[in-house]
Amino acid sequence: MKLHPSKAAGSFEVNCDGGRQLIIHMEADPRAHSFASFDFNSILPPHRADAFHGLSAYLLRHEVGVFVIAVKAHDFASSSHLRQSWLEADRILASRNIWLFSTTSEALQSEPAWSNAQQIARCARAEVHPLDEARVVDFLLDVGHAPLMECVRRCEASQDSCDAALKLVSAGVLHFDASKPLSLNSQVRLHPYAPVSSIPWMQPASSSHG
Repeated sequence: MKLHPSKAAGSFEVNCDGGRQLIIHMEADPRAHSFASFDFNSILPPHRADAFHGLSAYLLRHEVGVFVIAVKAHDFASSSHLRQSWLEADRILASRNIWLFSTTSEALQSEPAWSNAQQIARCARAEVHPLDEARVVDFLLDVGHAPLMECVRRCEASQDSCDAALKLVSAGVLHFDASKPLSLNSQVRLHPYAPVSSIPWMQPASSSHG
């Protein structure tokens, strides 16, 4: 299995509903290290793995652990066969210290997480001039926190100052209150707003590992 850097979403073919939304969230999460498409055939016999046909699934290496996340499409129907296969996959992955989760395309598009992820992921590959990053960091070391616009104004050496500032958010240099929509008026700082012990854009009710 080939793991891609977390800023390489263009490498994936997304054929199933929900896969694009999941990739955008992984792209936008500065604590995501890398991810790859996941095939349940790699851990289950064919008669079990067939139950997952039509699901987008990815192996995510994240700062808080390693996960397989499957996205249920709008019209995906559960069955006893799927539930049995899911429990078997969960047991096998747990033995390898990998957590199995499911979510839905609707949950991944919930506000404000989805709009924030779209903005940040769009700039994940933007170029930030080293002097601009240093100016932003020095500024926030002095003032503690400031509107994102103030950081944009200090990215004068980069090709696109707004994209450069958002890239600093994507890279985990700048932090904002992720429970609110991200805008140029959002307060940013150099330290996270709250300790995070899980993947923030995953809905608690979507976890299935237990």
